[in-house]
Amino acid sequence: MKIRFAIAVLLTAFLATGSFAALSKQYADFAKGPAQYLLTKQEQKQWASIATDAQAQQFIDLFWARRDPTPATPENEFRAMFDERVKIADLQFGQAKTVGSATDRGKVFILLGSPTRQSRQGMPGQGTIQTPARGLDSGSLGSSQSVQDYSPKILWVYEQGKMTLPLGQPVVEVGFVDQYASNEWKMERVLRTDYATVFDRIAQAYVTQPALTEVPSFTTGSAPVRGASTTSTPAPAITISTGLAAAFKNEALRAAVDEARAAKAAPNTLYLTYGEFVTAEGELFVPVQLYVPRTAGLAADTEVTFFGSVDREDGSRVLVVEEPVKLAASGDAVYHARTLNVGPGSYTATFGLAKDGKPISVVSKPMTVRGLDKSSPGVSPLMLSNNIYALTQAQQPTDPFAFGGLKVVPKGDLTFRQSEDLWYFFEVRNPGIDTATNTPSYTMRLSITGTTTDGKPVKMLGPVEPVQMQELKGVAGHWAVGQALPLATFKPGEYKIALKLNDTKLNQSYDLEETFRVVP
Repeated sequence: MKIRFAIAVLLTAFLATGSFAALSKQYADFAKGPAQYLLTKQEQKQWASIATDAQAQQFIDLFWARRDPTPATPENEFRAMFDERVKIADLQFGQAKTVGSATDRGKVFILLGSPTRQSRQGMPGQGTIQTPARGLDSGSLGSSQSVQDYSPKILWVYEQGKMTLPLGQPVVEVGFVDQYASNEWKMERVLRTDYATVFDRIAQAYVTQPALTEVPSFTTGSAPVRGASTTSTPAPAITISTGLAAAFKNEALRAAVDEARAAKAAPNTLYLTYGEFVTAEGELFVPVQLYVPRTAGLAADTEVTFFGSVDREDGSRVLVVEEPVKLAASGDAVYHARTLNVGPGSYTATFGLAKDGKPISVVSKPMTVRGLDKSSPGVSPLMLSNNIYALTQAQQPTDPFAFGGLKVVPKGDLTFRQSEDLWYFFEVRNPGIDTATNTPSYTMRLSITGTTTDGKPVKMLGPVEPVQMQELKGVAGHWAVGQALPLATFKPGEYKIALKLNDTKLNQSYDLEETFRVVP
């Protein structure tokens, strides 16, 4: 008989002593949040003796410093990784009134990361679907077979041969069960594994500087999080003008824009993505991104000029951009994103990159801005990405493709390797709220169709399932949905992903779709 096993019992509880009660909430909550999963037994005892906020701050600073794999640099890669896992857990594993990072699945993911394999077990008689578990969500589609109906059991498998963390045994299996089909996933013991020992071993392994007694100090500014580089200085504000007043300073750049607008085919070295969003205060903004694949030969931090224009259908120029930037890295590609202040209308957007005043590449595409009402319900376009990470600095309301502290880098060329996860992401505005849970009441059916390179048709249809949303902090009425789709079992080919959404409270439906390509 399987024994229900809550992960919470694996961690030593913190008893409220007189000295602990003296801590302010800011510090008292440290050992109640996600960081508790990392506390070693010795640190648990040390924290229990903390009496003042000053002592708590000193403990916390040293706690993170002792886990910094590169103590000689101002960047703490481990903390950046931890914060990113917490963001992903909150986004994917939320249950009713419990944030994702506090659920059993969230706790295991934050501590161990993505499993190397996972399986879903369906209702009696429906069998099991095996999927390579580079993705995080139990409902991810990773099989070339049609997806079965709702799955009440999930098994995460961690294989020592595919991990650097010391599991202490060849395989660790962690099971979760949704007993009442209510999206309340609870951890249960699957095999004879001492989870407490495994988790304690992992927490101890994260301490890479055990002898550190003081937090290193640096005179230089903090380095950006690995894999999430941005421009080193804020780009100058764009001046929006109309008619003849919107003019280029560099004649070569103007000529390149005009030629690109007249061209019948877009270059394959540059991809333009745009979106339309509205802040909680009602400010409309349009982020644009130039995505440059590795085949273009441009490296991260390359200094270039980002230039372009937005023109009306009658040819009148409403906006011109010429600004020096540094390209940011996204995997083996580079990109630059910025926000435009453009009103509703139909336009042609043309943007490019230049070096030493000479155009490198330019791309042009139609751009329609509908105008959004801050109080009306709606859903953003579907974004596909292989790079989503937590921001390390405070987000501004109109930052491009940033959502409540989470950065999304759209995959401009929509081409993914089989070894990657494809993330699909969208924002929901002002959804209907279920008063019982105080959360949106959405359902979704996901389907994928396509053709492999050898000509075989593919059709995958998922069940209608409740949608888990993460409320965006600081953006009232805005929520986000993000799921990872492992591509290891997808054969190379051309695909279309389609989402059928239904707001059950407002009785409104939305259809989102996007095409993508899978390559070896």
